[in-house]
Order: sequence, then structure tokens, then C-alpha cells
Amino acid sequence: MESIIKFYDNYSGIEKFDRPASDKDKYYFTNKIIVFICLEGYADFNVRSRNYHLPENYFLAIGAGLPFYYTGKSETFKVNILAIDESVLGHISDGMVLFYLKKILHENPMHKIPEDKIDMLTNMHSYLKSFIRQNDNIFKRHIIKNYIGILFYEACNLMFHESDEIKYANKNKRHEETTVKFIKMLERDIMTSRKVEFYAEKMNLSAKYLSAIIKETTGRTASSWIDDYTMMEARQMLRSSGKTIQEISYDLGFATPSHFAKFFKDKTGITPKEARSRME
Repeated sequence: MESIIKFYDNYSGIEKFDRPASDKDKYYFTNKIIVFICLEGYADFNVRSRNYHLPENYFLAIGAGLPFYYTGKSETFKVNILAIDESVLGHISDGMVLFYLKKILHENPMHKIPEDKIDMLTNMHSYLKSFIRQNDNIFKRHIIKNYIGILFYEACNLMFHESDEIKYANKNKRHEETTVKFIKMLERDIMTSRKVEFYAEKMNLSAKYLSAIIKETTGRTASSWIDDYTMMEARQMLRSSGKTIQEISYDLGFATPSHFAKFFKDKTGITPKEARSRME
């Protein structure tokens, strides 16, 4: 159960993410989805070279393997931190929830928490932090997963209502369904192909039309989604497989290991070899 989710707060976790801005290895890598929930004060973060000022009653969610570092905080900063194993995403059957979670983790990671949800999240964090230490509940794993599901649904609901997604849901339902199908295909087939044409053909669409739908619905190109899923798979293989970087590059469809290394460094600023060493 420890591998599924861990809990931290001001006294047990925030300093572990500290990376001085002058440190050449300042970026922190983790194989967990990290969620910072600011209860008081503020903190500053850098995620994939983008700066985020996290104020009170906001959360910042960082996808597994994404480079980030924490640069400082106010004296009054109070935080709850969740470290959730990326594998839980594989158990999500609702394509729309998965779609919004990917958008949060890889596009728009910081959101305001409504006042009526603050107490709920604080109480849930306290309960789970205590509950996870219990060893006599035969349904422990199921309970934890269901609570994580609640958190995911709440996060997706926040993003849905604070953006233009409501307009898309009402105006372009068919495009939304196509986008969800595309995202689910990426989950399943990213090791098979990194070409838009491959996914378009499976949906009986032209690559140009599929790209236009994805761009309209998500604000990003289909190719950028493919790149993100390639990166997620690459990080997972670097972290947990015994394969060489050369083998990983061929498995992911790159012509040569040097092409893979360039792709990886363009996305993260470091080479696959450096990333693997930091994951150890």
C-alpha cells in the first residue's frame, strides 16, 4: 500500500523537494504524481522550466517523472502533499476523467480550490494519513483506491468548470468523444506507433481532420499528445525496466538511440542516461 500513495505535510515532506536555484542538478524527478495543496501562505515552484506561485487554497499537481523544483515559501506556508503512484491511472476506465487528468498533469497543473472543498480535502488527507497505517482492514487497498478516485474526480470537475470545457461539451460532443477515444488509444498503442496517421486510420479519419479536432478540443496538437505519451512510456521504462537505453529507443520506434536521446533532451533538458541515474 505504501507504493500506491504516501502523505506528507510541513513537518514530514516539503523540504525533501527543495532544490537551490543555483544547483546544476536542481530539478527533482520522482516516479509519483505529486500534489501540493496549499492551506496557508504560499510557495514557489518551477515545473518544466515554468514558474508557479502557489497561494493559499490552490493545488499544484505534477505528473510522474516531470522535472520540477521548489524554490521557496512564506513563513506561514502550510501544505498537504500527496505522492500517488502513476499506476493508478491505469485503473481509470472513464475516458473523460483520464483525459482531464492528463490535461491537469501535463498542461494546466495549478487550480484554485473552492472554499467548500478545503475542509473536505483537509479531513480526507488526515483520515487517509492515519488509515494507511492500519494493517487489519482487509479492504484497505480498495478503500485507498476509492479515495484516490474521489480526489481525481474532484480535480477534473474543478478544471471542467473553470475553463471553456463546458462550451465544448455542449457544442462539440462528437469532437469530445473523438478526443477521448484518441487519448485511450494512446494509452494502449503508443508502443506501436508515434504517427498521427496510425491513429487517424484506426478511427477512419484523415490525419489532418483528427489533428484539427484534437487542437480544437484540447488546445494542443495530436503530435504533442503523442510526444507526451512517448515521454511517459520512456520514463516508465527507464525507471522500472532492465532494458538498455538502446533497447528502449527501438521499442519506442526511434530510428537510432541518438534520435531518442535528442527527443528526450529536448523535452526534459537532460539525457535518458542522466534521467535514469536520478531515478535510482
